[in-house]
Amino acid sequence: MVLGVRLNMEALMERSRITPEQFFNGLLAAIRLQEKTGVIQGEQTEVHRAFYRVLKELQKSAVLDVDLFEVDYDPLYGQSGWFDRALTTAQRDAIIGFANPSYKNITIKYSEGEGEEILNSIGAREEFQRLAEVFTGSLVAVAAQGRGSSF
Repeated sequence: MVLGVRLNMEALMERSRITPEQFFNGLLAAIRLQEKTGVIQGEQTEVHRAFYRVLKELQKSAVLDVDLFEVDYDPLYGQSGWFDRALTTAQRDAIIGFANPSYKNITIKYSEGEGEEILNSIGAREEFQRLAEVFTGSLVAVAAQGRGSSF
């Protein structure tokens, strides 16, 4: 019986392996559930920096295992080409809406129920909620500084 308990504990401790696209959808769903309006506000560079902070936290995660090989971030320019493409694809698929090329207001079009379903299907709800807090917290901190540099 002890062996069975050990195997179950090891299974619980395994990290959830998901694709970058699943990660992006889970993050959007968690942000949507956190931000009741479903709107992310921030300049393009601020949104990219918030995403970068999430990537840094994700690398420390003991819960999620995301293959970040294709997910880039250029600290010199403060941009992620992968994140830009993910946002553009999400806009094309009517998951989000924003005035191109500005990200000042990104509207996440998931309903609360859809957000719940996405997180339930991917799993790791608490970790996605934590990462959503990192993302939105970064934007709130910049707004509090009067849109100054957040580094």
